[in-house]
Amino acid sequence: MPISNEQKTIEILRATERVADQVLMLKQELIALDKRRQETREAVRTIRNSFPRDDAKVWITVGSMLMKMNKAKALELLAKDAEHIEQEIKKIRTEQKVLVSKQRDLEHDSPLRGFDLKPLSAAEISAIKANVPGF
Repeated sequence: MPISNEQKTIEILRATERVADQVLMLKQELIALDKRRQETREAVRTIRNSFPRDDAKVWITVGSMLMKMNKAKALELLAKDAEHIEQEIKKIRTEQKVLVSKQRDLEHDSPLRGFDLKPLSAAEISAIKANVPGF
């Protein structure tokens, strides 16, 4: 039995809505991760400023537990958490770009120009500075 134009349209709309829901879900995850990243940054700053001695003991929460540990160990744990959060944010942003591209394809829109650009690395910037005067 052939599929009618109405059924094709409904299926395209459903697929577009599914992708749009995934994009919005990833956006909410990004917001939650950014909040966690800021809280981690605040915790590191508070520990560094409030406890001048390196051998001081500090209270931090790990999951749902409250623990007392050395300042250096707490800072190391927070640094690992911050690194993990950054990796998750990069991964989600990459997924989000793919989903937005897929959604635009489903809507028969042209791809976003410049949406897939990546920043220059420090090595690339230093190479440009070395070879381009006045940069």
